[in-house]
Amino acid sequence: MNRLKIALLMSVAVLGLGGCGLFGGGDDDTAEQPAELTAFDSSMRVRRVWRSSVGDATERLRLGLRPATDGTTIFAGAYDGNAVALDAETGRTQWSVETELPLSSGPGFGDGLLVFGTDDGDLVALEATDGSERWRATVGSEVLAPPAVTAGVVIYRSVDGRLRGASSEDGTPVWSVEQSLPALTLRGNTAPYVAGQIVISGFANGRLGAYDVSSGERVWDLAVANPTGRNELERLVDISAGLQVVGNDVYTVGYQGRALGVDLRNGIVIWQQEMSSHAGLGVDLNNVYVTNDVDAVVALDRQGGTPIWSQEALRLRDVTAPTRHGQAVVVGDFEGYLHWLDPNDGRFLARTRAASDRITAAPLVSGLNVYVQADDGSVAAFQVVGESG
Repeated sequence: MNRLKIALLMSVAVLGLGGCGLFGGGDDDTAEQPAELTAFDSSMRVRRVWRSSVGDATERLRLGLRPATDGTTIFAGAYDGNAVALDAETGRTQWSVETELPLSSGPGFGDGLLVFGTDDGDLVALEATDGSERWRATVGSEVLAPPAVTAGVVIYRSVDGRLRGASSEDGTPVWSVEQSLPALTLRGNTAPYVAGQIVISGFANGRLGAYDVSSGERVWDLAVANPTGRNELERLVDISAGLQVVGNDVYTVGYQGRALGVDLRNGIVIWQQEMSSHAGLGVDLNNVYVTNDVDAVVALDRQGGTPIWSQEALRLRDVTAPTRHGQAVVVGDFEGYLHWLDPNDGRFLARTRAASDRITAAPLVSGLNVYVQADDGSVAAFQVVGESG
């Protein structure tokens, strides 16, 4: 992978690696550059439904801020502390509040709450109806993945290697799970995924675990990747990408590891495919779509993990995890473009500029619309309106 891109993606969890020459000290001018976009004949027409400003720009911070929805309202927050509720159809502001906190992830939505993490190591819970603050709690470590809110528990990952549960009523701790933390990790964490009474999470040491929502008791745990190599960079196996659950199947992918299909009930691996990703994956009824570590979008058969197609034209464009949107798969990139791909063969169907800056998180689909948040502080909604030509 391009050295500059790796440097932007990584964070040092345990200091003391300075001067060890992990990046070789080469001339950055010789690094491979992101692919230039090439023209194609669009076969799908896309229109922007609305665009709204949430807050100030957040250049280069690689935050875990992504819109959430209850089906009629879009909730979002910005690093400058602003949190908003927008009408999903029109983009009109329903409420806007200033938390005065450096929001770094979220919101997680559930139990009538919106929960954000901060880079100062706090959680803040807002009432979804009007944005009023219910509670805030100090957790002691930056939170870079949207929390999950379910059954009276807020479940969140922090960069110190812990998965924790807190009361959704007042933020008091309920349980904590800790995994070993490698010397070097990717910047970002896997958002916890709740399926019934089980929460699944990936960790920076390459492990995937399932835990009881109420107690944190371990249900199963497995290694998605095992660290090997002569230095910390080669041994980097972080699961910083998202995971998905369909029925009783869990799908995940690790950096310098594997893409896996896993049985939710017992942690047995159904299939595996050698693959490396820091962006993550998306799933539909037929396929698993992975953005790999050089930003090719790859489709795998959901039942067996067999590769179906690979779209290489977005190489090194810092592409998001894919999301299924109607009859297409949509991804964002570092210049604020959205790309719609054919789920059958990966060819480009449509492209539009959504923002002036990077789209970091996977697009969110609700109803007919797809919603994206960009690092320029904007949230926008798009809709497929027919075929081109």
